[in-house]
Amino acid sequence: MLGFINSKWVVIWSIPLTFLLIVAELYIGWRQQIKYYNSIDTRDNILLGILFAGVEALFGGVCLLMLFVFYHHGFQLAPHNILVYWLLLYLTEDLLYYWMHYLDHHIRVLWAGHITHHSSGEFNFSVGVRAALFEPVEKFIFFIPLAVIGFKPVDILLIYILSQTYGTLAHTRLIKNLGVLEYFFVTPSHHRVHHAKNVKYLDRNFGMTIIIWDKIFGTFQKEEAAEPIQFGIRKETPYKSFMDVVTNEIHQIIKDVRQPIPFKEKMKYIFGSPGYSHDGSRQTTKQLQKSQPKL
Repeated sequence: MLGFINSKWVVIWSIPLTFLLIVAELYIGWRQQIKYYNSIDTRDNILLGILFAGVEALFGGVCLLMLFVFYHHGFQLAPHNILVYWLLLYLTEDLLYYWMHYLDHHIRVLWAGHITHHSSGEFNFSVGVRAALFEPVEKFIFFIPLAVIGFKPVDILLIYILSQTYGTLAHTRLIKNLGVLEYFFVTPSHHRVHHAKNVKYLDRNFGMTIIIWDKIFGTFQKEEAAEPIQFGIRKETPYKSFMDVVTNEIHQIIKDVRQPIPFKEKMKYIFGSPGYSHDGSRQTTKQLQKSQPKL
């Protein structure tokens, strides 16, 4: 119950905090005569944030109850020492989130949901609430092992909400470098790379709060002055409406699958890497990066 109460207060305080940060960013941009925000883009960001909250409210309770089922029928291996318990929960949950985020970028059907978070051509605090709508359900699946080994579901939820709040704060161009923290934690600089559409920066820096996982698994990329970041996705998509922002990639998958091609190729359009094409008309991230000249 304590974890649930803490989670509630984190959510309550994160909403006005995010609003104040957006206002502050707008003001600083005005003073510096730099346009950090686009009105239509910001509208979509806020609407997606509201829809995400609705999906969370609709499915979050059910997912939490299911985690309780796994918790009560699990192995109860979590340590009893309170400091070790919270440290291990934080580290293992952040690691699981890394792999969930990694798969979001490497399996097209998952990318179809996650793409909404990347389709903005801007990078500001409001993009932090431009959420992948079905992440509440997706994270439940990835966090099942935590409940099975004995971490309390409400504690899992608390760490997730704290991590999400931290992740929102990483969406800004105002903070250039955080010094020694750059070696250990995900910073705005690291996350700008993650949102870039430059070929060099594609599919890099998947961590939520810890950048060490990217360094261990070879997905880390530093922001470089010689390679100015361009935000957004490589596929130029003129979205017709807000709903098109949400459903465009799903419609594209359906269109690809309906082609008169072998079943195996159809499956690759669903479960293969984003950018896959059976005729070479499009390229995946690996193909794009492989074709880049070595400097």
